[in-house]
Amino acid sequence: MLTATLWVAFGVIAAAFVARGVKISEFRQAWIDGLRTDISEYISKAHQWIDLYLTFNSESEQDKKSQMKPELDRLKYDALHIHSRISLRFKPDDEAADTLLANLLKLFNPASIGLDDNAYSNWRDLSDSVVNEARVLLKEEWEATKNPILKLYKKMPNKAFKSDS
Repeated sequence: MLTATLWVAFGVIAAAFVARGVKISEFRQAWIDGLRTDISEYISKAHQWIDLYLTFNSESEQDKKSQMKPELDRLKYDALHIHSRISLRFKPDDEAADTLLANLLKLFNPASIGLDDNAYSNWRDLSDSVVNEARVLLKEEWEATKNPILKLYKKMPNKAFKSDS
């Protein structure tokens, strides 16, 4: 039979584990919220940039082009700053994050969309694809926040769950 002191000790230890789990979940939720904000801000800058870039490319007067160039550069460098913030939130060996980061950069690469009459439509398709990719990644992170044991289970090699017969 356990004494009252042992029950209290077990209760304190259990409460500490629960509190730690709650705090980790709070940090992960803040991480997800910050990532969501940065990705949406980045894509917003990319939208502004592509609109101006396409106008810039269709402009024939050099004076007007030279007036647009600083704004194009500012949008690009603001976005690259946000991209760095997004990048710094992920582990270096996170393949899904690396793919997302590379695809985010494609939004500022005119060669990835072509400069024909469908340039904006092609860019929107790329943008929608990147947003969808981010949604999947954020949803996976949210699921891991809700159920951290499930994330550990998914990372374990399949052989760990097979019997040696």
